[in-house]
Amino acid sequence: MSRHRERTGETVISVTSAQPGRSEDLDSRIVRYAWMMSIRIGCFIAAVLTPSPWRWLFVVGAIALPYFAVVLANAHQSSTQPAADPYVAPVRPSIGERPTVVVPQEEDPRADTEK
Repeated sequence: MSRHRERTGETVISVTSAQPGRSEDLDSRIVRYAWMMSIRIGCFIAAVLTPSPWRWLFVVGAIALPYFAVVLANAHQSSTQPAADPYVAPVRPSIGERPTVVVPQEEDPRADTEK
């Protein structure tokens, strides 16, 4: 005798539709921030080596890049993966002030044969 009961009408949640883990998200943020900071270092080097009109462009880039690096590193990539639907528990019946016992009435098999 199997104890397995079929549950009809319930939504099955797929594991493949789950969001990536926190460690994967953190790793991708670190990589994005590191790339931006390497561009900032390049701006500092270019500001020292280039002549005056271009120098100021690289100085402004080196000053502004940390702000954009933080904003872009913390941007979520939720547009590529939709979020899973939240689980909504079924409504449970509540017990009234006086609990009552409901006994199902069984039909008498003899009643059908008498008619």
